[in-house]
Amino acid sequence: MNRYTKKVDQFAAAPMFVVSILFLAFFAGMLHLRNLESEGLSLAICEWSLFLLYPCFIIEAMVHLALGSPRWKLNLLFCLVPPLRITARDQMTGRAIWFPVLAWTEVDKQFCTRVRKTFSAPMLVIALLVLPLFAVEHYWQKQIESSPMLADLAAMATGFIWFAFTLEFIIMISIEQKRLDYCRKHWIDLAVICLPMIAFLRTLRITGSAMRLQRLARLQQLTRSARIFRLKSLVMKLYRALLVLEIVNRFLHRNPEKRIARLEELLLEKEQEMEAIRSEMRLLSERITLKSLSETEAESETVSITQRKAA
Repeated sequence: MNRYTKKVDQFAAAPMFVVSILFLAFFAGMLHLRNLESEGLSLAICEWSLFLLYPCFIIEAMVHLALGSPRWKLNLLFCLVPPLRITARDQMTGRAIWFPVLAWTEVDKQFCTRVRKTFSAPMLVIALLVLPLFAVEHYWQKQIESSPMLADLAAMATGFIWFAFTLEFIIMISIEQKRLDYCRKHWIDLAVICLPMIAFLRTLRITGSAMRLQRLARLQQLTRSARIFRLKSLVMKLYRALLVLEIVNRFLHRNPEKRIARLEELLLEKEQEMEAIRSEMRLLSERITLKSLSETEAESETVSITQRKAA
Protein backbone atom coordinates (compact mmCIF):
# COMPACT_ATOMS: atom_id res chain seq x y z
CA MET A 1 0.00 0.00 0.00
CA ASN A 2 2.85 2.37 0.80
CA ARG A 3 4.13 1.92 -2.74
CA TYR A 4 0.75 2.91 -4.20
CA THR A 5 0.47 5.84 -1.80
CA LYS A 6 3.79 7.16 -3.01
CA LYS A 7 2.72 6.76 -6.64
CA VAL A 8 -0.53 8.63 -5.98
CA ASP A 9 1.47 11.40 -4.29
CA GLN A 10 3.78 11.68 -7.28
CA PHE A 11 0.95 11.59 -9.80
CA ALA A 12 -1.42 14.00 -8.03
CA ALA A 13 1.14 16.57 -6.85
CA ALA A 14 1.17 18.88 -9.88
CA PRO A 15 -2.52 18.56 -10.92
CA MET A 16 -3.83 19.07 -7.39
CA PHE A 17 -1.50 22.02 -6.86
CA VAL A 18 -2.97 23.68 -9.96
CA VAL A 19 -6.53 22.77 -8.92
CA SER A 20 -5.94 24.23 -5.45
CA ILE A 21 -4.53 27.46 -6.87
CA LEU A 22 -7.48 27.78 -9.25
CA PHE A 23 -9.92 27.07 -6.44
CA LEU A 24 -8.40 29.84 -4.33
CA ALA A 25 -8.42 32.24 -7.29
CA PHE A 26 -12.08 31.59 -8.14
CA PHE A 27 -13.00 31.74 -4.46
CA ALA A 28 -11.32 35.16 -4.24
CA GLY A 29 -13.36 36.34 -7.21
CA MET A 30 -16.59 34.92 -5.84
CA LEU A 31 -15.90 36.38 -2.39
CA HIS A 32 -15.46 39.94 -3.62
CA LEU A 33 -18.19 39.77 -6.24
CA ARG A 34 -20.61 38.48 -3.61
CA ASN A 35 -19.63 41.31 -1.27
CA LEU A 36 -20.38 43.65 -4.16
CA GLU A 37 -23.74 41.89 -4.57
CA SER A 38 -22.95 41.39 -8.23
CA GLU A 39 -25.25 39.23 -10.32
CA GLY A 40 -23.25 39.28 -13.53
CA LEU A 41 -21.52 36.64 -15.61
CA SER A 42 -18.28 36.92 -13.62
CA LEU A 43 -19.91 35.70 -10.43
CA ALA A 44 -21.56 32.81 -12.26
CA ILE A 45 -18.22 31.76 -13.76
CA CYS A 46 -16.55 31.80 -10.35
CA GLU A 47 -19.33 29.82 -8.69
CA TRP A 48 -19.52 27.19 -11.44
CA SER A 49 -15.73 26.83 -11.45
CA LEU A 50 -15.74 26.19 -7.71
CA PHE A 51 -18.54 23.66 -8.17
CA LEU A 52 -16.56 21.81 -10.86
CA LEU A 53 -13.21 21.89 -9.04
CA TYR A 54 -14.43 20.74 -5.63
CA PRO A 55 -14.97 17.04 -6.53
CA CYS A 56 -11.21 16.73 -7.18
CA PHE A 57 -10.56 17.13 -3.46
CA ILE A 58 -13.20 14.55 -2.55
CA ILE A 59 -11.81 12.03 -5.06
CA GLU A 60 -8.26 12.45 -3.74
CA ALA A 61 -9.46 12.02 -0.15
CA MET A 62 -11.34 8.85 -1.07
CA VAL A 63 -8.29 7.41 -2.84
CA HIS A 64 -6.01 8.02 0.15
CA LEU A 65 -8.66 6.67 2.50
CA ALA A 66 -8.95 3.50 0.41
CA LEU A 67 -5.16 3.08 0.33
CA GLY A 68 -4.87 3.66 4.06
CA SER A 69 -2.34 6.45 3.58
CA PRO A 70 -0.60 7.54 6.79
CA ARG A 71 -1.87 11.13 6.54
CA TRP A 72 -5.29 10.57 4.98
CA LYS A 73 -7.02 12.64 7.67
CA LEU A 74 -5.42 15.76 6.24
CA ASN A 75 -7.27 15.14 2.99
CA LEU A 76 -10.52 15.41 4.92
CA LEU A 77 -9.32 18.81 6.10
CA PHE A 78 -8.58 19.74 2.48
CA CYS A 79 -12.18 18.85 1.63
CA LEU A 80 -13.33 21.36 4.24
CA VAL A 81 -10.76 24.03 3.31
CA PRO A 82 -9.55 23.22 -0.24
CA PRO A 83 -6.92 26.02 -0.54
CA LEU A 84 -4.89 24.32 2.21
CA ARG A 85 -4.17 21.58 -0.34
CA ILE A 86 -1.68 23.97 -1.99
CA THR A 87 0.90 23.15 0.66
CA ALA A 88 0.04 19.51 1.26
CA ARG A 89 3.03 17.48 2.39
CA ASP A 90 3.88 14.01 1.21
CA GLN A 91 1.80 11.21 2.70
CA MET A 92 4.72 9.02 3.73
CA THR A 93 7.01 11.28 5.76
CA GLY A 94 5.19 14.62 6.01
CA ARG A 95 8.48 16.46 5.55
CA ALA A 96 8.37 17.39 1.85
CA ILE A 97 6.21 19.83 -0.13
CA TRP A 98 5.68 19.95 -3.88
CA PHE A 99 6.20 23.28 -5.64
CA PRO A 100 6.56 24.10 -9.33
CA VAL A 101 10.19 24.02 -10.53
CA LEU A 102 11.36 22.83 -7.10
CA ALA A 103 9.30 19.61 -7.27
CA TRP A 104 9.33 17.67 -3.98
CA THR A 105 11.48 19.59 -1.51
CA GLU A 106 12.11 18.90 2.14
CA VAL A 107 11.02 21.73 4.40
CA ASP A 108 13.98 23.12 6.34
CA LYS A 109 15.42 26.51 7.26
CA GLN A 110 17.12 26.91 3.90
CA PHE A 111 13.86 26.19 2.09
CA CYS A 112 11.97 28.67 4.29
CA THR A 113 14.54 31.37 3.55
CA ARG A 114 14.30 30.66 -0.16
CA VAL A 115 10.50 30.92 -0.12
CA ARG A 116 10.63 34.20 1.82
CA LYS A 117 13.01 35.68 -0.74
CA THR A 118 10.79 34.48 -3.57
CA PHE A 119 7.71 36.19 -2.14
CA SER A 120 9.41 39.38 -0.96
CA ALA A 121 9.55 41.47 -4.15
CA PRO A 122 6.34 40.25 -5.89
CA MET A 123 4.24 40.77 -2.77
CA LEU A 124 5.58 44.29 -2.34
CA VAL A 125 4.55 45.09 -5.92
CA ILE A 126 1.11 43.55 -5.39
CA ALA A 127 0.68 45.52 -2.17
CA LEU A 128 1.49 48.71 -4.06
CA LEU A 129 -1.29 47.92 -6.56
CA VAL A 130 -3.71 48.79 -3.78
CA LEU A 131 -2.95 52.50 -4.15
CA PRO A 132 -3.94 52.98 -7.82
CA LEU A 133 -6.95 50.73 -7.24
CA PHE A 134 -8.15 52.92 -4.39
CA ALA A 135 -7.54 56.01 -6.51
CA VAL A 136 -9.66 54.60 -9.34
CA GLU A 137 -12.46 53.64 -6.95
CA HIS A 138 -12.38 57.12 -5.40
CA TYR A 139 -12.23 59.31 -8.51
CA TRP A 140 -14.47 57.14 -10.71
CA GLN A 141 -16.88 56.06 -8.00
CA LYS A 142 -20.01 57.21 -9.86
CA GLN A 143 -18.93 55.56 -13.11
CA ILE A 144 -18.20 52.31 -11.28
CA GLU A 145 -21.53 52.38 -9.48
CA SER A 146 -23.40 53.00 -12.72
CA SER A 147 -21.55 50.31 -14.70
CA PRO A 148 -21.85 46.69 -13.50
CA MET A 149 -18.90 45.68 -15.68
CA LEU A 150 -16.58 48.29 -14.12
CA ALA A 151 -17.81 47.31 -10.67
CA ASP A 152 -17.02 43.66 -11.39
CA LEU A 153 -13.55 44.58 -12.68
CA ALA A 154 -12.81 46.61 -9.54
CA ALA A 155 -14.03 43.74 -7.35
CA MET A 156 -11.90 41.21 -9.25
CA ALA A 157 -8.84 43.47 -8.95
CA THR A 158 -9.35 43.62 -5.19
CA GLY A 159 -9.93 39.88 -5.24
CA PHE A 160 -6.60 39.35 -6.99
CA ILE A 161 -4.79 41.27 -4.24
CA TRP A 162 -6.64 39.24 -1.61
CA PHE A 163 -5.72 36.05 -3.49
CA ALA A 164 -2.03 36.97 -3.43
CA PHE A 165 -2.03 37.76 0.30
CA THR A 166 -3.92 34.57 1.09
CA LEU A 167 -1.65 32.42 -1.06
CA GLU A 168 1.45 33.82 0.61
CA PHE A 169 -0.03 33.34 4.08
CA ILE A 170 -1.07 29.73 3.40
CA ILE A 171 2.37 28.83 2.07
CA MET A 172 4.31 30.59 4.82
CA ILE A 173 2.16 29.28 7.68
CA SER A 174 2.62 25.74 6.37
CA ILE A 175 6.43 25.86 6.30
CA GLU A 176 7.04 27.86 9.48
CA GLN A 177 7.99 25.93 12.58
CA LYS A 178 6.41 28.40 15.03
CA ARG A 179 3.06 29.04 13.41
CA LEU A 180 1.48 30.96 16.28
CA ASP A 181 4.45 33.33 16.34
CA TYR A 182 4.09 33.81 12.59
CA CYS A 183 0.39 34.67 12.99
CA ARG A 184 1.21 37.08 15.79
CA LYS A 185 3.88 38.84 13.74
CA HIS A 186 1.72 38.93 10.59
CA TRP A 187 -1.60 39.81 12.17
CA ILE A 188 -2.18 42.44 9.48
CA ASP A 189 -2.06 39.77 6.78
CA LEU A 190 -4.49 37.67 8.78
CA ALA A 191 -6.88 40.60 9.18
CA VAL A 192 -6.68 41.40 5.46
CA ILE A 193 -7.64 37.79 4.71
CA CYS A 194 -10.43 37.51 7.28
CA LEU A 195 -12.29 40.80 6.83
CA PRO A 196 -13.74 40.09 3.35
CA MET A 197 -14.80 36.66 4.60
CA ILE A 198 -16.65 38.28 7.50
CA ALA A 199 -18.43 40.55 5.02
CA PHE A 200 -19.18 37.48 2.87
CA LEU A 201 -20.73 35.61 5.79
CA ARG A 202 -22.78 38.69 6.53
CA THR A 203 -24.00 38.67 2.93
CA LEU A 204 -25.02 35.02 3.24
CA ARG A 205 -26.93 35.85 6.38
CA ILE A 206 -28.71 38.65 4.58
CA THR A 207 -29.59 36.34 1.68
CA GLY A 208 -30.90 33.68 4.04
CA SER A 209 -33.16 36.14 5.79
CA ALA A 210 -34.43 37.75 2.59
CA MET A 211 -37.80 36.00 2.84
CA ARG A 212 -38.29 37.22 6.39
CA LEU A 213 -37.40 40.77 5.40
CA GLN A 214 -40.12 40.77 2.79
CA ARG A 215 -42.71 40.33 5.52
CA LEU A 216 -41.53 43.42 7.38
CA ALA A 217 -42.89 46.87 6.84
CA ARG A 218 -41.11 48.89 4.17
CA LEU A 219 -39.80 51.42 6.68
CA GLN A 220 -38.29 48.69 8.85
CA GLN A 221 -36.76 47.08 5.79
CA LEU A 222 -35.14 50.32 4.68
CA THR A 223 -33.83 50.97 8.19
CA ARG A 224 -32.34 47.50 8.42
CA SER A 225 -30.83 47.78 4.94
CA ALA A 226 -29.25 51.10 5.87
CA ARG A 227 -27.66 49.52 8.94
CA ILE A 228 -26.41 46.61 6.85
CA PHE A 229 -24.82 48.86 4.25
CA ARG A 230 -23.24 51.02 6.95
CA LEU A 231 -21.75 47.90 8.50
CA LYS A 232 -20.48 46.66 5.15
CA SER A 233 -19.05 50.09 4.41
CA LEU A 234 -17.27 50.09 7.77
CA VAL A 235 -15.84 46.63 7.14
CA MET A 236 -14.57 47.61 3.69
CA LYS A 237 -13.04 50.84 5.00
CA LEU A 238 -11.26 48.87 7.69
CA TYR A 239 -10.17 46.38 5.03
CA ARG A 240 -8.69 49.16 2.88
CA ALA A 241 -6.97 50.73 5.87
CA LEU A 242 -5.37 47.38 6.66
CA LEU A 243 -4.22 47.04 3.05
CA VAL A 244 -2.51 50.43 3.25
CA LEU A 245 -0.99 49.46 6.59
CA GLU A 246 0.23 46.27 4.94
CA ILE A 247 2.07 48.35 2.32
CA VAL A 248 3.83 50.34 5.03
CA ASN A 249 4.65 47.16 6.91
CA ARG A 250 6.18 45.55 3.82
CA PHE A 251 8.24 48.63 3.08
CA LEU A 252 9.62 48.59 6.60
CA HIS A 253 10.47 44.89 6.34
CA ARG A 254 10.96 44.56 2.62
CA ASN A 255 14.49 43.17 2.83
CA PRO A 256 15.14 41.30 6.07
CA GLU A 257 18.38 39.87 4.65
CA LYS A 258 19.90 43.34 4.37
CA ARG A 259 18.66 44.17 7.84
CA ILE A 260 20.32 41.03 9.19
CA ALA A 261 23.55 41.93 7.38
CA ARG A 262 23.51 45.41 8.92
CA LEU A 263 22.85 43.98 12.36
CA GLU A 264 25.70 41.51 11.92
CA GLU A 265 28.05 44.37 10.99
CA LEU A 266 26.87 46.33 14.02
CA LEU A 267 27.36 43.28 16.22
CA LEU A 268 30.89 42.83 14.85
CA GLU A 269 31.71 46.47 15.58
CA LYS A 270 30.38 46.15 19.12
CA GLU A 271 32.36 42.95 19.66
CA GLN A 272 35.52 44.71 18.46
CA GLU A 273 34.82 47.58 20.84
CA MET A 274 34.29 45.12 23.68
CA GLU A 275 37.54 43.36 22.81
CA ALA A 276 39.37 46.69 22.83
CA ILE A 277 37.88 47.46 26.25
CA ARG A 278 38.93 44.04 27.53
CA SER A 279 42.47 44.57 26.19
CA GLU A 280 42.69 47.92 27.92
CA MET A 281 41.41 46.38 31.14
CA ARG A 282 44.03 43.62 30.90
CA LEU A 283 46.75 46.21 30.28
CA LEU A 284 45.64 48.26 33.27
CA SER A 285 45.50 45.12 35.40
CA GLU A 286 49.06 44.25 34.38
CA ARG A 287 50.20 47.76 35.26
CA ILE A 288 48.51 47.53 38.63
CA THR A 289 50.13 44.15 39.21
CA LEU A 290 53.57 45.46 38.21
CA LYS A 291 53.11 48.47 40.43
CA SER A 292 52.14 46.26 43.34
CA LEU A 293 55.18 44.06 42.75
CA SER A 294 57.44 47.11 42.59
CA GLU A 295 56.05 48.43 45.84
CA THR A 296 56.43 45.02 47.47
CA GLU A 297 60.03 44.75 46.28
CA ALA A 298 60.77 48.27 47.51
CA GLU A 299 59.35 47.45 50.92
CA SER A 300 61.38 44.25 51.03
CA GLU A 301 64.58 46.13 50.21
CA THR A 302 63.81 48.74 52.86
CA VAL A 303 63.25 46.03 55.45
CA SER A 304 66.46 44.23 54.51
CA ILE A 305 68.48 47.46 54.68
CA THR A 306 67.01 48.25 58.08
CA GLN A 307 67.90 44.79 59.33
CA ARG A 308 71.47 45.14 58.09
CA LYS A 309 71.90 48.45 59.87
CA ALA A 310 70.52 46.99 63.04
CA ALA A 311 72.98 44.10 62.80
